[in-house]
Amino acid sequence: MNVSLCRDDATYTAGGFLRASWRVSRVKLEELSSVEVSVLWYTEGKGDEDLSVHYFRRYDSASLRDLGIDVSQPIQCRLPPSPLSYRGHLLKIQWGIRVRVFVEEGREAVAEHPFYLVARKPEAVVLNDHVSVDLARVDTPVKPPLHRRLPAVMRRWRSRQSGSTRP
Repeated sequence: MNVSLCRDDATYTAGGFLRASWRVSRVKLEELSSVEVSVLWYTEGKGDEDLSVHYFRRYDSASLRDLGIDVSQPIQCRLPPSPLSYRGHLLKIQWGIRVRVFVEEGREAVAEHPFYLVARKPEAVVLNDHVSVDLARVDTPVKPPLHRRLPAVMRRWRSRQSGSTRP
C-alpha cells in the first residue's frame, strides 16, 4: 500500500483542502474484499484517548474492479478548523490518512500516513502602496490585572463616596 500527500512538508492549514492519493500494490484484485480510506485524528497521552474520523470512504470489490488498483486513487476533502496538531508532554494530537485493505480470507493490512494540521497564518494588510502591516506581529494592548489596578480603583471609589455625602 502507498499513501502520498500533495505537500512535501505534510503541513496543511485548518479549513484548507487536503489532497492526497492512495494505491494498493502486491495484491491481486481478485484477493481484495474491500478498501477503507479515512482522514482522522487521534489523541495519545494521559487520560482518555480519543479518535475521530473526518472523512471516510469504503470501496467494495465491485467498485475496486471499476477503479482498478494499478492506478493511484485521489483523496480530497476540506479540513476542519480544529483540533490542530499538537505535541506536548502530556498530550499529543495527531492527524493522518489511514488505508485499510481487507483480503477475502479475513486478513487486513493498515497503512497510515501522518500529517500536520496548523492554524492559518494571518495575511498582511496593505494600507497603501508603501506600507503594509503583518497582522501576526501587531500586539494588542493588554489591560493590567485587577490586583494591580485595585488600589487606584479603591481610591476613586472612596473619593466618590466621600464627595457624594457632602452637601
